[in-house]
Amino acid sequence: MPQTPLNTPIGAQISPAIITNTTTLINSGNRAVLAGYVCTNAGSAWTVEFYNGNPASGGLSLGPAITLAVGSFSALQLAAPGGLYAVTSGTTAGSVQIAYY
Repeated sequence: MPQTPLNTPIGAQISPAIITNTTTLINSGNRAVLAGYVCTNAGSAWTVEFYNGNPASGGLSLGPAITLAVGSFSALQLAAPGGLYAVTSGTTAGSVQIAYY
């Protein structure tokens, strides 16, 4: 069983580590909420951007791309009724886990 990162919002679920430059569906359904993220490996010039809905199908960005740093954590409460997606990109991939409801 994977361990929950410290400072994870109470009751949130944690995604498996994302370790590639990819688009990942974190949570589908009209009640998806981005609760936060934690970075355990920053990679090189690696970023994550969150979307409400599939970005390839016109999903809306929940904010600007975030440059990841080791140990960075952010607690957020952003609704994604179209499904919560994370898009990771950069020179060298790192590792990030997403907290969601």
